[in-house]
Amino acid sequence: MSEDRKNNIKSEDIYLQEVYKDWLIFGATSILNIGKYEILFWSHNEYDATQNEVFEDKAIQYLNNGAVCTNEKLQYSLVFDDAYKSILECNFTMPSRHAWLGDVFSTLPYGIIKKNKTGLGATTLELNSKRNSIIVVPTRALAYEKAKNSRIPGTDKYRILYCGGKLKDFKTPTLSEYLADETIPYKKLLVVADSLPRTLDVIGEDNYKDFFIMIDEIDSYQYESHYRLNIEKVVDYYFRFPDGQRCMISATIGSFSNPLIKDEPIINVNFTDIEAREIILQPSNNPIVTALDKILQLRRDFPNDKILVAFNLVTKGILPIIESLPDELKVECCVLCGDKSKPHVKEYLYEVEDNHLPKQIAFMSSTYFVGVDFAERYHLVTVMDATFPWTLLSTDKLQQIAGRCRHKDGLFSETIIYNTRSGNTNSINYEELEKNIITDANILIELSSLFGKAKQKFPKLIKTYNEIYLDEIVDSSARSYFGSSYVKLVREVEDNIKIAYFNVDNILIQVRLLHTTYSNIRNLYDELKNEGNRVSLLSIKYEQNNILNEVAERIATQKEKTEKELMDAFISELREKRTLSERETLAQNRRNSYTNKVGVFLEHFNELQHYVPFEDLVSILPLHDNPKQYQQFYNAVIFWALDNEHPIKKTWVTSFVIGEKYTGAQIEEKVNSIWSGVLGLNKLGRKTAMSIAQEYFAVLKQTRARIDGRIPQRVYEVISLNPKGLPIEHVEFIASDTNIQRRIRI
Repeated sequence: MSEDRKNNIKSEDIYLQEVYKDWLIFGATSILNIGKYEILFWSHNEYDATQNEVFEDKAIQYLNNGAVCTNEKLQYSLVFDDAYKSILECNFTMPSRHAWLGDVFSTLPYGIIKKNKTGLGATTLELNSKRNSIIVVPTRALAYEKAKNSRIPGTDKYRILYCGGKLKDFKTPTLSEYLADETIPYKKLLVVADSLPRTLDVIGEDNYKDFFIMIDEIDSYQYESHYRLNIEKVVDYYFRFPDGQRCMISATIGSFSNPLIKDEPIINVNFTDIEAREIILQPSNNPIVTALDKILQLRRDFPNDKILVAFNLVTKGILPIIESLPDELKVECCVLCGDKSKPHVKEYLYEVEDNHLPKQIAFMSSTYFVGVDFAERYHLVTVMDATFPWTLLSTDKLQQIAGRCRHKDGLFSETIIYNTRSGNTNSINYEELEKNIITDANILIELSSLFGKAKQKFPKLIKTYNEIYLDEIVDSSARSYFGSSYVKLVREVEDNIKIAYFNVDNILIQVRLLHTTYSNIRNLYDELKNEGNRVSLLSIKYEQNNILNEVAERIATQKEKTEKELMDAFISELREKRTLSERETLAQNRRNSYTNKVGVFLEHFNELQHYVPFEDLVSILPLHDNPKQYQQFYNAVIFWALDNEHPIKKTWVTSFVIGEKYTGAQIEEKVNSIWSGVLGLNKLGRKTAMSIAQEYFAVLKQTRARIDGRIPQRVYEVISLNPKGLPIEHVEFIASDTNIQRRIRI
C-alpha cells in the first residue's frame, strides 16, 4: 500500500487506530467496518520494478455492498472524523474520463452517491443489476423511455415495469401481474415520486427487504418541494428500507438539513480531469427581452442549428418569448414542461423522442433539467430572472443542464442570461439560518403537540380556540427569509406535524443564490471560473424595450380561456361520480396535476361539497376564487349550513327578522351577540360589524324610517338571511352541538 493511501487513513483516535491495525493484518481478505461504511478488500501481490520486489497490496472488492467489477485497482481515499470515531465520506476515482459506473460496479453501493458529473449511467447500472429494484426517477418521460425500450424479444412483455399514470399506446401489466411473472427473474420498477406510495402499497412493507430502492437526482427535490407538496414522502419511504438496500444519487448534490440524510454514508465520485465548459455570461436588466434577442441572433447566424432555452418560468417567461417571435419562427418552437404548465402551452407542447429535440427552437422548464438527455448538438441558452427567485440556479444546476447534451462533441455554445438583486454577501451565516428555520418549524410542532394537552388540563384558559387543525398549521407555516419566496416550514405526516426538510433546503438555496451568486454581476463569473470553466463576461445589456402589451394581453386572455376549459372539463368528470367520497377521491388525485387555479378550485370543492348541492356549488364556487373572496364565501357556507337548533343559528334568526328595520347601532349589537357572545371572539366595531352582517347574515337594504316616533333616520331593512344566494336544499347540516369557532376563518 502506498504512503499516500496510508496517510489518507491515519487518525489520532485510538479506536480508529485499532480498527485500522486489525484491518491491515486480517489476512487474505479484510473488512473495514465503521458506522455505515463497509469495505471488503482482497489481497493481491504487485511487482515494484523500481525496487525489484513483490509486495502485497489490498484492493476494494465491495464498497458498501457495491460489487467492484473493474480489472483496474479502484483508487480510493477515506475522510475520517476523529472526534466521533466515524468516516465522513469515501472517495473513489473513475478509471477514465469516459468510463461509466457500470465499468466500475456490477451493483450500486448503498448510501448517497455524489456523481459530480452527468451521464455516468447510474440508472442503467441498477436496471441491469441482478437484484430486485425500485428506481425513482424525476420525470415520467424518462421512466417511459427506459421501460418501453426493455421489451423482451418475441413477446409482449417488458423487463422493466413503468409504474405511474396511463400512457397512450403503451399497455403494461398490473404491478401484481408483473411481480408474479416468474419468467422475469429480477423485478425492475420505474416510478416517479407521485406514484411511489401506490407502488409500495402493492409491494407491502414486509417485502421492502427484497428490493433495493434508488432515488435518482435527489437534489431536484430540494428545488421542487415548495410547489410539489408531497415530494418529501419519497424520503419517508426511503428510510423504511434497510440501510444496505437504498441509495440516493445525483450529479450535483448539495447539503441537506434532514438529519437522517446527513447520517447516510457518502460516496464521492472523483475524476482525474474535469471537462471545462466554454460559457458566455450575459447580464441584463431584462432577461426575457435579452433571451428573445439572443434567439433571433442565433437563428440569424446559425440557421440550421438547433437552440435549447432552459427557463423555469413558463407563462410569464417562455410564452412571452415565443409569442414575441416572428410567425415563421413560432412554428419552429416547442415547449417541454411539467403537467401543470402543459395546458397553457398546448399549441407548442411536444415530448422528447429518441433523445432528440422535437423542434429547431426548444424551451424547457425545470422538469426537464434532469433525467432527459439529448444525443445531438445545439446552442444552449439558460435564462434566470431574480424577480422570480425560483428561476435562479446554482452552478451545479447549470452544469447539470449543460450535461443534458450527450453528443460526443458537446454543445455548439452555452450562454447564460441573468440579472441580479443587490444584497450583502457577508452578513448571512447559513448554518445559523438553517438552525433558525428549524427552530421556527419546531415551534409549530410543539404548538400542535402541546395544544391538546393544555386544552385538557386548562379548559378555562383556552376558550376561543377549542380545536386546532393540522392543515391550518401547515398552511400558515409559510415564511420568507431574506427575500426568498414564502415556503411552508412543516408538513402533515400521518396526523402529525413534521419539519419539511426539503423546503428548508429550498429556502437556504434561494437565500444563498439571492445574496451570494446573484447579489452582483461578477459573482457568477467568479464561481464558474473557479470550477475550471472558460468564462466570458459580457457588459450588462440595458434593454430599452419590453415585451409588447398586446402579447401580454393575448397570453392572459388565452390563460383565462384555458383555465375555464380545464375547469369545465373537470366539473364534467366530477358530475359523472355519484357519491361524495368518489368525487373527493377524484379531486384529491388530480389536485397536483392541474394548473394552480383549477387545483385551488378542487381543494375548495372538497371542503364545501358536504354542504352545498353539486350543481349549485360548481356554478357559484368559481366566482369566489381569490383568497379573500373564498374566505368570505367559505364562512358564509359554514353559517348557512348550521342546523336550525344550533345556538348560533337560533341567535342569528331571532336577531335578523325579515322585513324588520334596524339602525347601525342595533346591527352592531346583533352581530356582536353572535360574534363576541356565542362565538367568544373579539368584539367588533360598527364598520366591521356592518360588513360581517352583509357578508354572512343578512341582505340589507338601506332606507329611512322613524324609530320610536323620532325624526326619520338611516336604517337597514332585512330582505333575506341568505347574502350569498345559497340554495334552500342542503347536502348535510352542521350538527347543533358542533363548536364552529375553528371552522370559520378569521
